[in-house]
Amino acid sequence: MERLKQHIKKFAKDLGAIIENTYDGLYITDGNANTLMVNQAYERIAGIKRSEVLGKNMRDLVASGIIDRSVSVEVIDKKKTVTIMQELRNGKKVLVTGSPVFNEDDGSIALVVTNVRDITELIELKDKLHERTLEANRYLAELDKMKILQQQKTKFATKSKKILEILELAIKASQFDSNILIMGESGVGKGLMAKLIHESSNRKEQPFVVINCAGIPEDLFESELFGYEPGAFSGASSKGKKGLLEVADKGTVFLDEIGDMSLRLQSKLLRVIEEKEMTRLGSTKTVKLNIRIISATNQNMTDLIEHKKFRQDLYFRLNTISFIIPPLRERTEDIIPLIQYFTERLNERYHMEKHFSSQAMQFLIPYAFPGNVRELSGIVEQAFLVSNNDRIEVEDLPFQVRGAVDSQHIFIDSENKSYNEIVNLMEYKVLKNAIEKYGSTHKVAKKLKISQSTIVRKMKKLNIKQFDAD
Repeated sequence: MERLKQHIKKFAKDLGAIIENTYDGLYITDGNANTLMVNQAYERIAGIKRSEVLGKNMRDLVASGIIDRSVSVEVIDKKKTVTIMQELRNGKKVLVTGSPVFNEDDGSIALVVTNVRDITELIELKDKLHERTLEANRYLAELDKMKILQQQKTKFATKSKKILEILELAIKASQFDSNILIMGESGVGKGLMAKLIHESSNRKEQPFVVINCAGIPEDLFESELFGYEPGAFSGASSKGKKGLLEVADKGTVFLDEIGDMSLRLQSKLLRVIEEKEMTRLGSTKTVKLNIRIISATNQNMTDLIEHKKFRQDLYFRLNTISFIIPPLRERTEDIIPLIQYFTERLNERYHMEKHFSSQAMQFLIPYAFPGNVRELSGIVEQAFLVSNNDRIEVEDLPFQVRGAVDSQHIFIDSENKSYNEIVNLMEYKVLKNAIEKYGSTHKVAKKLKISQSTIVRKMKKLNIKQFDAD
């Protein structure tokens, strides 16, 4: 018996040492929520001395504010294990799990053993990880924007600070579903900008539908835009037809030349934007739409509104975000990069290795480009195709361009000159260019359809060097 007592005493001592040295806090109450035992880990974690709680009922401890919530009480009430997150008065965050110990005789709760684990550092690490994740995502988003900007900069072949600012704005705007209005003269690249916005957005895998508001006859526009049901009108398909707005669902609609849309259709488009739905011709059923609208115009929208040709309420709906693409004549730094870009594309298409001479590129810089980038593209292609050599020279440029540039130079050079001086200047430029190109007075005379003697006489008068006096 004595040995048994010694064994029990040693077991109790060992058990006490284990409880006392457990890393997690332990809190033990009886079946009435009276505190029986706490270990030193609980004191450390909770910042509460055993003397403050031993022998005291958990309900009283909650009432006095020593603790804000008792798991032991909840276990007794619910008769099952309870786990909660708790913030202690010392600011620590803990995970608290209370487990009931039942009497074998009557099934009542004899003890509640509560485990208290300090998870403050874990939560702080989790918060820091979350912050780092958010920061990393921000960096990745910025890198994506920079990557897209670089790609689109290449497409636009631009060195213009203004265009780069617009590209950056367009990429930012692409991340939202707000409607966008792009303004600028014909040929500046409004359609390309609209495509850029679509391809940079989360709708890039969905349709990009272009609708030319000036290119579709008025009597067909409504059916093209909204579609129609079978038999909706004379000549309608027996199967009906989806409208372009419906085709673009979940994607982007590009309304080019929006200023040319009739007032009647403007009213219907406004309803589509406000209600996010449309109705086919000949139908009473509405079709829900999820589209992003990008509009473009080369007209002065303020003037259109003032003259009652465009609805102001529709303008405000379309103009959530807007920007103006400047004409090419206002960003001459883009002319040479664009020439090189268009030439590279043509070389790839035709498997050639042509290039513009520096003289030919510099010659185009003073040109006004009334057709903007679209016109420059056409000029480059024409010069590329007519050139007989790999190097494209000034004489390969379209005649009307060379004439316009020469005239501009003459106008600038002729300030404060008399009529005769201006005429002489024009003759000088024409003959000098012709001599440099054809090399002999004979060939020049034949090309200009005047006598060789007249050519020689004028060259002498104008002091033009005669390369060949044949």
